Amino acid sequence: MDIDETIKGRRSIRKYQNRKIPDSVIKNLLGLATYAPSSMNGQPWHFMVVRAEETKKQLVQIKNKYCPAEKQMYQADFLQRASVIIVVCVDKQNSYDREVENGVLATANLMLGAYSRGLGSVYLSAYRNGEPAISDEIRKALGIPEHLHPITIVPLGYPDEIPEPKMIRALEDMISYETFGRK
Repeated sequence: MDIDETIKGRRSIRKYQNRKIPDSVIKNLLGLATYAPSSMNGQPWHFMVVRAEETKKQLVQIKNKYCPAEKQMYQADFLQRASVIIVVCVDKQNSYDREVENGVLATANLMLGAYSRGLGSVYLSAYRNGEPAISDEIRKALGIPEHLHPITIVPLGYPDEIPEPKMIRALEDMISYETFGRK
């Protein structure tokens, strides 16, 4: 699968088949994540690999507890059915004030790599600005040291759904030349 096909084809998947993803595939995907850009090449990542049902259940409870009212239709119960969950963390010291960006860039590589290998995933935040409790609870549940900050939660599995192709706004509506609004 070429990069254009991967970028255009990746969709958010919340339903997974009951199939285990081999450890070698997970390790390969995490290796791809480390090729993401990072502020000053700090490479601040640490990846928590979660397979245990009880730990998945804890993540579901934490995510649902902090789910904003406007997102209640997107409860995190589906995490239980993922073959594996990756929690992308970053080391604040090696992030140079770019914790979120560093974590999200690695997550994008992880998700694109997963899609190119026939796996489904969806992006979930492991933090909320002004609400440190969600990150603190995730850190406690997974035994993550204080210097590491959980940024994203990425469930992975073999898709048990095929969403419709993504509708993209017209590119012309998203581009300005030299000054805003100049077409």
